[in-house]
Amino acid sequence: MNAKEVVLRAINNEKPPRLAAAIFSGGAWTFNNKGYTLEEILGKPELAAQLIIETNGQVRSDIVWAGSGYNNLPVRALGGKIKFRPRGTPDVVEPLLKKAADVDKINLDRLEEDEGVGSLLKTTALLDRAIGDHTLIGGSGWGPFSLAAQFYGVEKMMRGLYTDQAAVHAVLEFAAEAAFRYYVGFVKAGARILSIAEPTASGDLISRPHFEKFTLPHLIRFIGRTKEAGALNLLHICGNITNRLDLIPGCGADVLSVDYKVDLARVKETVGDRLAFAGNVNPVDVLENATPAEVAAVSRQCIEKAGRDSNFILMPGCDISTGVPMENAQAMIETGLNWEL
Repeated sequence: MNAKEVVLRAINNEKPPRLAAAIFSGGAWTFNNKGYTLEEILGKPELAAQLIIETNGQVRSDIVWAGSGYNNLPVRALGGKIKFRPRGTPDVVEPLLKKAADVDKINLDRLEEDEGVGSLLKTTALLDRAIGDHTLIGGSGWGPFSLAAQFYGVEKMMRGLYTDQAAVHAVLEFAAEAAFRYYVGFVKAGARILSIAEPTASGDLISRPHFEKFTLPHLIRFIGRTKEAGALNLLHICGNITNRLDLIPGCGADVLSVDYKVDLARVKETVGDRLAFAGNVNPVDVLENATPAEVAAVSRQCIEKAGRDSNFILMPGCDISTGVPMENAQAMIETGLNWEL
């Protein structure tokens, strides 16, 4: 059974012969470790695909993520400004929207016309043709709430939850449509699963009532549309989301990926009988700073907490930093590959 079949069985809660294991995101890690910035790689889809394939030949992740690290690219494509860093992912330096009413001035066709976005989709298609028969190809980006915060400004978004809820909903509607237009390109290019990152919806940033009122309704509709387009969905929310775990199965995601701050035993108890779940090796304290033996030990602890379930996927608790040693990434994946169910 190949890697793709193993992880699809896990997602469908059909017992695979071994545990599924995958790197989460890893775009900046892959390219920086090969001597390139994300800005230098953008526009070179053949090189990007080659480096992803070479890196995964060493790591052996069951999933590879196309477009990882470029989550803020839609901001630039639609008229905002981003700044690429020598290492790591680009930051938004000028939001797209000065006020909520500006959504009416933005032409979302610019997403399909943008050369940078087109480069990511070409990389996806190349990966699908080269390794898609045996490795699950994924696309990456922000979910509606987090993309809205990048469009509007995180601080303005947080204030608006209290002072201008109509404006927040207007920006969310726009962001959900933009996110769908962005993601569906990955699906058409060959991505079978989509990584939907919602860090701004973290329990560290917004309350459960705000999550229910602002994040969840837009997320439900958005995920429903991507599923109609033929995609599986992995939802990742950074930080501690223990107080909203019970809400997640209702959003329609196929996999919930959790941060290291969340107890995997609690995740299993709350959602494990309704959807696959993934996590949650600490990406900094463990993957970046520990030894390979310590990484393997923590990975085994994660598996034990998850209950050795067939619908559990061993993954980092968030995107891995550019400082993670190759041997540590290999130690985590190797632990999963050798774990029989």
